[in-house]
Order: sequence, then C-alpha cells, then structure tokens
Amino acid sequence: DLEGGDFETAHAMLTADRGGRDPVPTSWRELAELVFGAFSAASAAACARQARRGGLFAIIEGLPAALSPEEIARLRAKEEEKRMEGSRRAEFIAALRAAVKEKSGGAALRDAADGARFVAELEGFALGSQDRCAIAAEAGIAETREAVHQILIDAGLWRRSANPWPARAGCALKPPRLEFPERERPGLKPGRADLRAQDSYAIDNAWSTDPDDAIGFDGERVWVHVADPAAYISPDSPIDAEALSRGATLYLPEKIVPMLPEGAVGRLGLGLGEVSPALSFGMKVAADGGIEDTVIAPSDVCVRRFSYETADEALAAGDATLAALDAIARVRHARRLANGAVDIDLPEVSLKVDGEAVRFVAVPSTRSADIVREMMLLAGEAAARWAYERKLPFTYSSQEAPQVSRGLSRSGDGEEPLSLQYLRRKGMKASIVGTECLAHQGLGLSFYSQVTSPLRRYQDLLAHHQLRALIQGEGAVPLSADEVARRCFIAGQGSSATRQAERDSRLHWVAFYLAEHPDWVGKAIVLDAREQDYWIIVPEFGIEASIRTRLTLAPDDRLDVRAARVSLALNDITFEPAQ
Repeated sequence: DLEGGDFETAHAMLTADRGGRDPVPTSWRELAELVFGAFSAASAAACARQARRGGLFAIIEGLPAALSPEEIARLRAKEEEKRMEGSRRAEFIAALRAAVKEKSGGAALRDAADGARFVAELEGFALGSQDRCAIAAEAGIAETREAVHQILIDAGLWRRSANPWPARAGCALKPPRLEFPERERPGLKPGRADLRAQDSYAIDNAWSTDPDDAIGFDGERVWVHVADPAAYISPDSPIDAEALSRGATLYLPEKIVPMLPEGAVGRLGLGLGEVSPALSFGMKVAADGGIEDTVIAPSDVCVRRFSYETADEALAAGDATLAALDAIARVRHARRLANGAVDIDLPEVSLKVDGEAVRFVAVPSTRSADIVREMMLLAGEAAARWAYERKLPFTYSSQEAPQVSRGLSRSGDGEEPLSLQYLRRKGMKASIVGTECLAHQGLGLSFYSQVTSPLRRYQDLLAHHQLRALIQGEGAVPLSADEVARRCFIAGQGSSATRQAERDSRLHWVAFYLAEHPDWVGKAIVLDAREQDYWIIVPEFGIEASIRTRLTLAPDDRLDVRAARVSLALNDITFEPAQ
C-alpha cells in the first residue's frame, strides 16, 4: 500500500480559481498523478481510500471530486458536533449511573447540559411515545419500557407513584380542547316534552360527578331519562370526532379525563341544574316483565340526586316511586334469570388517590343499585327493540351463551360463595357491539343496546345520534349501517385502550400502596384451587392474584397474606401466606 502523497496540494490545484460551493470533478488517473506523481493500481486505490474517508475529496457517481472550502468547513463542523454529542451523551450516561448508585440526583440530571433532552428520551420511551431508546442502549440498560421505568425511579427522575400506564395505552390524558356549545343545535324537532312534574331520581355512588341517567315512574310507564348531548353536537362535528377517537371517559384513581369537553357535564348532567334536558325512554312493562310499548322523546326533567345509600333509606321510608320501580325491577330480574342471565357479585372497591394518598372504599351492596341496573337494562332493551322494528342502523350489544351450567347462573336467596361468582365470570364470553341484532345471552335479553351513558361512552352517543335522526324526521338522515359499523369499531378500540389503562392504573396504585406499606397484612379468599397454585381475591383492594403455597387450601378458604415482592416497573405484586 502506498503511503504519503500530497492530497492537500492536489486539492488546492484542483480548486484554484474555481469559485462556488460545488465539488470539482476529476478522474482517478488525474488525482493519482497529482498526489503521487504517477498513476498505478496502488496509487488509484490510495486515492479511493482517501475519498471514502472524506475531508478533502468525495466520490460522486464513481469518480473523485474535490470538495469546496465551504463544504469542507460544513463537514468538519458536522464531525465536531458529532464528537461533542458523543461526549455529552457519555457524560449524561456517567451521571445517570452515579444517580442510580446514589438513588438520587434526578434534578441535577435534568439541569445538566442537554440533560433535559436525554431525560425526555428516556421518559418518552417509558411512556410509549417512541419505539426505540438509543440512550438506554448506550447506557447498557435493557431496551424495555419496564427497565427504563425502573431506571427513572432509581435515578430519582420519577417518583415511585408515577403512573405511566394510561400513556402507554395511548389514552388522551387531558380533556378535549374544544368548547361545548351553550345551546342546542338549531332546527331540532320535535320540541321537548315537559316531564318536570314527574319524580325523577339520579342514583349513583356518592362520589359520582357526571350523572347521566335518572329513573322515574308515572303510574303507567317506567321512565329512564338520559343526558342529551346529541341535541348539542352533530355526528359530523369536531367534538363528535374527538369523542369517537377516545371511545370513552377515562376513569383513573388520580383523575378523570372526560370524553366530551369539560362544559358538557355541567350543562347536561342530570340534576346539576334546576331543569335538565334529556332524551327520555318511557316503557310500559307487562306483569311478566315484558315490554308492551316504548316512547322515546326529548324532554325537560327535574331530577333529584341520591347516593345509593340515601336512595335505600328513601325506599325503606316508603317512597312511592322507588317502591314501584323496585317491584318492576324484581319482576324484570326474575324474567332475565329465566332466560339464562348470569348474575355475578364479586367485591367492588373504589380506589381514590389524592397526591400520593391512596384510599380504598368498599362499595356496599344496595337495593337501589339493583333497581338502577334493571332500569338501565330495561331502557337498553326497549331502545334496541324500537330501533330494530323501524329498521334503523343501530349499535346493538350481544353476547354468546356463557359456559356456565344453568344451576350456577341463578342467584340464591342468601349470600353465595365467591368461588361460585368466580366460576360464573370465568364462563362468560366477550360482549360485542355492532350493527347486527343478536341476543345478549349473559343478560338474558333478546334485544339490547347501551344507551344510558352518552356523556362517557361513545357507542351510547352514537345510538343517540341515530335515535334523534329518526325521531326528528323532516329530512334528518341517520348514519348508514356501514358508517355505524365503522364508528363502532373505532370507538371499540378506544374503549379497549381505556379499560386497559384503568385496569393497569388500579394495579399500579395498589402496588404503590404496598410498596409504601411493606408491613401490610390482609385477608384473602381462595377463588380457585389448582394444586399448589391458587387464585385469590384480596377484598380490601378488590384485586385478584395467583399465590403459590404448600398449604392445602380449598375454594372460599380464607387466609392472611402479605406482599412478598412489589415491582412498580413491572406492575406486579407477589403475595404469600403471612403465617
């Protein structure tokens, strides 16, 4: 191999008196003769190596070219920036390792030169907004979201309470940045029925902030009044498009992220104002629980808000409306059970977070909750039948028959063991929302649609759009079956992500609580026994988990458990017997 050669002189000779920034082309022979004084295979190869390295020359379309001074300066600046970037990344990685070792230093890492940029790269990967994380790979960290999550905690960049799961699921974490209309859409017909004199109750958990349904009885019809956002937003509006992309309101222990703009609940929540606009479903119910007739009409209603507990007190005190609804609810429930419905009653716990204070509130079983559930199912059946009879493209909910023996599906008169509830749930099939009208066999209904939560579920709002278009008439055109199916699919994807985020967030906060309370010991109940691997429920938290033990246990046995291992990054809790 030839060594030496005067490449700088050759470059100067080629670019002399050649202004501009364009490369000066030459040939391998000319370049070799200028550099080495002679052309040979060895001199040409040496020139090619120099050109590939860059600096003074480059290879353009297979031939050498002398670069202009401006281009040389640009390339040298780029090379220097690359060297400096490597130096800054190396310094950050060293500081990150030191912070992990000391379990502190997160603020200093962010404040260091370009530190905020590198931290943002780690956080973006951990939150799921980017698919790769070069800084993690360079630092020798496994390029997984869980590993980077753990590093962020260990380095003091994230608090242990940081909840990445909604972002990873792709959920929107802020309300829609749109103004909700102050008035109804112009030209809506018919007007609103005046149902203000009727006793109407919105019954929900005491902490509920978005009441979107209420129930009443006028002596002839059961009434289910539902918030009426479709009167304010059209199916082709930006607000509707945003709601479709989200699919549902996101309920997290630490906050609620609404599906609709923030003004919607204040304007439409039933009972939040003296008079509430509603879309009302009025059903005549036969003695055997069947639906004889249904009317659906926009209305004005006056609604009183009750918690489940206060509603139970009113029922016990002889409230005539609640007593009538209770009698109808019992008939409806018996009818659904006879049609194969499956009741599932597992402990329900509300989890609330304020800052880093985690609070678990057991949700009591109330008669009023049973009444409300039956009335919502009644409205869902009535709406589905009404739409089907009129050949309206609609959002029907269906479910295949559960794989549960008929004896297990019925609720007994007394308290039933949790293992039985678990077996019922285990046999349930996934429900499906689409334009095909099929039976919802888990509910024991031949027709069913979800229509009672349009403020928080897009598929309910879509049903309202269709109902309103048909009720209004006079040129109003419902969406086509294909468009309804398309929107059901998109909303279903958003709802699925929302449910996953809610499940993961709940487990995260339980894990955080246990990490903060390492001495916690609580009760667990065995739901299923599988040799030495048992499936348990921890009623205090309302979560289920697997536990391995040499103890011999049977379904519904109770035992004390503790958290043997808690991983916030993996969102995993390993329980073990406390004794």
